Formats: sequence, C-alpha cells, structure tokens
Amino acid sequence: MGMEGGRVRRKPLDQILASSLYAACRVMDAPTTLQEVADASGVGRVELARCYRLLVDDLDLSIPVADPADCLARVASRARVEAKVEADARQILARAAKAGATAGVYPTGLAASALYMASMLNGERLTQQGAAQAAGVREATVRKEYRRLTKALGVEKKRAPRKKGTGSGSETSPSSGVEVLAPSPS
Repeated sequence: MGMEGGRVRRKPLDQILASSLYAACRVMDAPTTLQEVADASGVGRVELARCYRLLVDDLDLSIPVADPADCLARVASRARVEAKVEADARQILARAAKAGATAGVYPTGLAASALYMASMLNGERLTQQGAAQAAGVREATVRKEYRRLTKALGVEKKRAPRKKGTGSGSETSPSSGVEVLAPSPS
C-alpha cells in the first residue's frame, strides 16, 4: 500500500521520523531499544510503538528478530561486571539459542538474566535488581527469563560462597553465599 494512502500519513512528523529511525536500527541489527529512541526523540513510547507498527505494516518491512547477544555488551557495561562474566553470559545465551529458548522473548530481559546467571556462576554480586536496572527492564522480567534459562539449560540452583572482598568487607560463609548454578545430574 505504501505511505501515500496508508495510516502512517496521518501521524505527526516527529512520530514518523522516530519510528523510521527505530525501524532502521532494527533492520541494521543495531541494538537499540524502543525506549532509547523515545527518550532521544521526545516522542512518547506508546505513540512511537504504535507508529512503528503502522510503518512496518504499511511498508511491508521485513524486520529481523532481535538477538539477546547483541544487547549483552551494553547491559554488561552498565552493570559494570568483569569480562569473564560477560563471556560466560554470552555462552549461556548461545546454549539457550541452541535449546530454542530465545525465540519470542524480550532480548534485553534475556540478556540481563543471562548476565545475572553468569554473575552467580562466577561468585560476583550482581542482584536481579542490579541486572534489571542495567538493562532497563523490570526485576520480574529478569526473574521470569532466569527461570526460563534454568529450565532450558537443565541447571539446578546451589549455594556457593561469594568472592572474597565483596559485600560488606567481611568474608561470607558458604551458607550465606549467592546462588550458583550447576548442571543437573543426568
């Protein structure tokens, strides 16, 4: 149909421009969230999302599915975790993709959950709240995607001590450590 007679034509120009920018980012696989474009453009998130959907429909755009691994670097940087944690989170996402657990999920939330899981594996102190804030998602999203990852990867929760020097300055006993995941016995 195109934009000449389409529904997008009746939208304000700033909404069309912002939604076009977001569509271009998605087509070019640039890891940008709808909220980031909304904040930068001054267009409300709801209006931006609505105009984006109209634009995609009217122009018959083929938008690739976002990959959580593309969002991981940004989330890890904001969470200020070590490179080892980010590398382990990348491996977790690769295993989840092979298991088919990444389709149809919010990529930023899944990246935050993988980072949270990797931080526990490494004894780092990244909370669900910290991962959620770094990703710009709700804590419940991190919890939900974390459960999805543990189920898809077949891991069970175990307790392990925190790394020395984290927390309040005193050593932590194994009984009060953070959760660490280990492969389920098969």
